[in-house]
Amino acid sequence: MKKKIILSSAFVLSLIPMLFNQYGGAKGVQEISGFINLWSPIGIIATILVLIGVWIPFRKAFANRSLTLIGLIGIVVSEIYQFLTWHSYTITGKISVQKSMAFVFPTFYVGLVLSLSMIGAYFIIDQWIKEN
Repeated sequence: MKKKIILSSAFVLSLIPMLFNQYGGAKGVQEISGFINLWSPIGIIATILVLIGVWIPFRKAFANRSLTLIGLIGIVVSEIYQFLTWHSYTITGKISVQKSMAFVFPTFYVGLVLSLSMIGAYFIIDQWIKEN
């Protein structure tokens, strides 16, 4: 139980930057919260996979680890996807890394680094705390 609580807490902490504005840094562009990363289909599925991997016991620990890892990677994929595409629908009409970088707030990078760090932290926590 201790391991599940620590993993869940670390996961929630890694999502905190998504509460802040991450997109829309240019003048005249509406600021958009990082929540769009979690409300996208990729983000929803990834979050569910993390929760299933942490909280639902499978016979083989490999299944739990795999689901959690896939979910954590999915969160990163969701962030990168939103980074590259959010402005293309309403502002620029095209996907552009240059425009993405111009319209992003520093909290996006903080969130991305935390999400990537969470992948490494998961393995450290998984090895450090053995479930009873």
